[in-house]
Amino acid sequence: MKTRIFPYWFLIFTIGFGWFILAPLVPVLENRFNVPLSSILFIISAYGYSMAILGLLAGFLSAKFTTRTVLILSSILSFIGLLGRAISTNFAIFFLFSILASLAYPLAVAPVGSIAKSLFEKRANTVVGISIGILFIGMATGSFLGPLIYSLMNLSGVLLLTAILGLIAMVLLIPSTKGFPVHYERSLKGSFNIGMVKNWYIGLAVASVSVMLGSIASTVLHLHGITTILAVSMGGFLSGLSFLGSGLGAILLPSLFEGYGLRLGLILTGMLTFISALISVISLSYTTNFAMIALGYFLFGFFGNAYWSMAMVSTTYYVNDPARAGFATSMYSVVTNIGVSLIPTLVGPLFDNIYTITFGVIAVVVIELIAGILSFLLKH
Repeated sequence: MKTRIFPYWFLIFTIGFGWFILAPLVPVLENRFNVPLSSILFIISAYGYSMAILGLLAGFLSAKFTTRTVLILSSILSFIGLLGRAISTNFAIFFLFSILASLAYPLAVAPVGSIAKSLFEKRANTVVGISIGILFIGMATGSFLGPLIYSLMNLSGVLLLTAILGLIAMVLLIPSTKGFPVHYERSLKGSFNIGMVKNWYIGLAVASVSVMLGSIASTVLHLHGITTILAVSMGGFLSGLSFLGSGLGAILLPSLFEGYGLRLGLILTGMLTFISALISVISLSYTTNFAMIALGYFLFGFFGNAYWSMAMVSTTYYVNDPARAGFATSMYSVVTNIGVSLIPTLVGPLFDNIYTITFGVIAVVVIELIAGILSFLLKH
């Protein structure tokens, strides 16, 4: 592979790292700025909202101008946002710079199809998988290492470290993306095909249930009688484990199935995503077997995000040009994040009560069963 993709991957890693290093430090941020939990959680969720709102714009900009322009803008926004976040003296400033940093996410990730199709046409599946996987590895690393870094450097040090990584990403990216890809049509005509809707459903189903499982883990464990402190700790571990599985799955499996055929990969990961979702939701809802719950979370991340990545690549088979491929993957990302904002809110509360938890399990099973069946119908 061409080495100039590496700075792009480092940028994605720093975005994921800077994003989820906040997750285990939520109580610290609450105390630092004297704000309620909902305010900090909104900042963490802002990355998803930014993708839902700006994902199509990111794809449009990469098609109408150049992918290089969009990536450089992403790196600049990420650095300025992370630096401003680190030196904020009150919550209003912290909030504004956090929102600014979140804008880097759609600009970097939404047009990944353009990069994959134009630079690595025969290995697009692998490149998209690695790119998305690195984002999740960054999220997992931030989630796992956040408390340790905080114990060594305090909150200001943690936030400043993310800014330094953002600066390095920007400095590396600007020279490496010269001529990064520009030689393709600028028309978006033909970017949409009705067949993409199947892919959209899969992206929505996998991502939204993954986020929901991470957000309800502590609540359900506490419902089983586990103490609040322990439930929160275990929930954080499960969330990080799911991100780790997501990163590894997206990096390894699409590359593996590139040689054996996308259709086989889609069907196998689709079915295994459904099975691992069953393990996750049933073990969490009806047992306190932490080993089984942890296995389910890791496997759902591992197979689910690989399936998500390959379904994203599948959308590019509906178009015949790298510019349109970027817009196709942008549409996929937008729908995915709309699902992330809706499904956890609608289905998640069912897991907060012993009398409604079974309805929540049924909802998850149905959502993932449909997603698994659709694996047989995707373009490859």
